[in-house]
Amino acid sequence: MEFLRSRQALHVLHHHRETFICKEDFQAIHDMGLNSVRVPFGYWVVLGPGAGEPYEGPALEILDRAVEWAEEYNLEVLLDLHGCPGGESPDAPCGRRQRPESKWAWQQWRRSETLKALEVVARRYRDRKSVTGIAVCNEPSRLIPAEVLAGFYDEAVSTIRTAGMTDRVTVVLPVFQRCLRTFEAVWREVSKGRHRNTCFDVHYYHCFEDTWNRMTLAEHLRVVEDHSRELQEFPAVVGEWSLALGGRAAAAMCPNEAMNLFARAQLQAYSQASRGWFFWNWRDGAGPAWDFRSSFQQGLLKGTAPSLPAWNGIGEDPLEKLLEDASEDSLVRYGDAVCLRCSSGRCIDVERSKVSARWFEGGDWQTFLLCPAASSAGFNGVVQDGDVIRLLAHSGVSLGISTGGKVLCRPGCNINCELTVLLKESPGCRRQLRHKDRVHLQCRNSGRVLDVEGSRVAARFQDFGEWQSLSIERKLQRDAGSKGLNEAAEASVLGKVLEEATLSLKRTAAVAELALPSPLRTRLTGAQARLTAV
Repeated sequence: MEFLRSRQALHVLHHHRETFICKEDFQAIHDMGLNSVRVPFGYWVVLGPGAGEPYEGPALEILDRAVEWAEEYNLEVLLDLHGCPGGESPDAPCGRRQRPESKWAWQQWRRSETLKALEVVARRYRDRKSVTGIAVCNEPSRLIPAEVLAGFYDEAVSTIRTAGMTDRVTVVLPVFQRCLRTFEAVWREVSKGRHRNTCFDVHYYHCFEDTWNRMTLAEHLRVVEDHSRELQEFPAVVGEWSLALGGRAAAAMCPNEAMNLFARAQLQAYSQASRGWFFWNWRDGAGPAWDFRSSFQQGLLKGTAPSLPAWNGIGEDPLEKLLEDASEDSLVRYGDAVCLRCSSGRCIDVERSKVSARWFEGGDWQTFLLCPAASSAGFNGVVQDGDVIRLLAHSGVSLGISTGGKVLCRPGCNINCELTVLLKESPGCRRQLRHKDRVHLQCRNSGRVLDVEGSRVAARFQDFGEWQSLSIERKLQRDAGSKGLNEAAEASVLGKVLEEATLSLKRTAAVAELALPSPLRTRLTGAQARLTAV
């Protein structure tokens, strides 16, 4: 807004307001089988901007128009006060981003003015039959004490009812980044059961922060199950949800396939909500994960709800195997192609000599071949806790640690490529490694442990913390039609595998079979590579 004003270009905003959502959108919403719309608006649309604030308003004619179109197409309307005076949080959805969080305090939320805005809206639309819900704010900060928030909700419901909006209309009370069960108890204590026809507003997103990014698709689906149970217990509307998945889950299979599975599970779960659900958003340029029109047109919302196998939360989830199409044999062996996934959900990757952790996908740049180190006393084919290994990148060079703690894929006399693999939960137990075990990789020479901070991969400390924790994930063999490494890279990597394995075998009198991953295996004569000690 400040930029538009400085360029005398407010007409751009006015044009957007007039054209972004129009009557045809409401018709399309009806034609797609939906029965309600959630209309977010800022307080400045009702009261005009406060002193020194950059907004443009009032503009109640926009809300009037939305209500009229909804009535024409027999749609219900949830009027959603999406931005309050002073902000109910420091984040952009309430109208202005005030980050870092220290720039905002919950006391800046002008709750009295917020009640005034709700009173004006309630009086204006109390007799409109299409208006069946009103939300009193949006995503209030978790920093607001629960008692303060519940007290505001108590005043808000009373204000709305006093303004003439009867209990025909549901008053929606957002619960964001809080335990719903805990807040419901506070609300019950504060409100003393005085109010009728209220419900909670929950937003179920699966794509923000590292917690979501490192979860598997199976774990996301289990969370959806948990949400279904939560919705059966409390009166609620799912005010916002989307098809956006955390990075690891989104990369688990074909994007449209993953989104469709995720969508079907969510639709089934959210059908349990007493007041229904609203997809965020109707129109969005960020792709079908955030755009209902696109997801509908691409068929991503079609199909019956998936039937998930029962699981009591103990041991390995059978859903993981179903989604991964994993082999019954989960042991990690020398010669396996693996990815190393850090705590953020991203995989360690190699570009030329640089080692980073930038993406969630486990592609060629993220692939390492497990090789026995030349100093190993021997190996039996299966990698064990305490083994000394080498990680051979797609470039044909082993990942190594410099004397200064840098992690590189570059030959050099000051680069140590021998890493001791230690199980995170029980180092020193000598257990055989399995797919998705969490491990630490310690430089055999310096004792430094690989760590990942953001996208940076280093070996700065001799600590065994969360930053140093890596999930070792065996890559499934790709079919013959899949795109693999180019032929030059294949030959280079294959030569290195043979060379490093042979060096190790010189230390033993054993014969080792390396089950090389496709497409490398297809470069050899015969179905297997047999290495004999010399």
